[in-house]
Amino acid sequence: MSTETEGAGESRLPSEPQHTTGRDLAGLAIALGLFALAILIWWDASSYPARRNYAQVGPEIFPYVVAAGLVVLGFLTVRLAILSEFPERSEMNWPPVGWIVGAVVAEITLLSIGAGFILASGALFGLSARGMGRRPVWFTVLVGVCISALLYILFRHGLGLSLRAGPLERLIDSPFRR
Repeated sequence: MSTETEGAGESRLPSEPQHTTGRDLAGLAIALGLFALAILIWWDASSYPARRNYAQVGPEIFPYVVAAGLVVLGFLTVRLAILSEFPERSEMNWPPVGWIVGAVVAEITLLSIGAGFILASGALFGLSARGMGRRPVWFTVLVGVCISALLYILFRHGLGLSLRAGPLERLIDSPFRR
């Protein structure tokens, strides 16, 4: 069923999909990435110690479930790519991508130099928020540091998890020491 609109003597047909012939190479690349991630998760999960209880299923089963889900998504993505059924993609907007990639690099760098979980996660939050359009950067980083500090207290002192400690973490931990 085609919808034609006529105005001023011209007719217009609905726009065609972006990929009308051939395979969608970007879609196939995405599928390949999904398969690679599934293999990586499966391989990593195979090294987990088995902690089975009376149900004979432990927490080590969930990475396998995630990997299987990624394989299913990979096959569905291959199908869409081969049939050229992906929706039309908009033009890439590089500055936000740069901010988000920079946020990940900043977190890795800050963790590597010993700045700690709070500052690294605050930088990740603030720079990612800037990539999504929030300004000013100093404010989003400050909000990220505050949220990360609360999460650090919850994870470290509420759940007993070990997180990378830097100067702020040592300051926060000092009242909890006996």
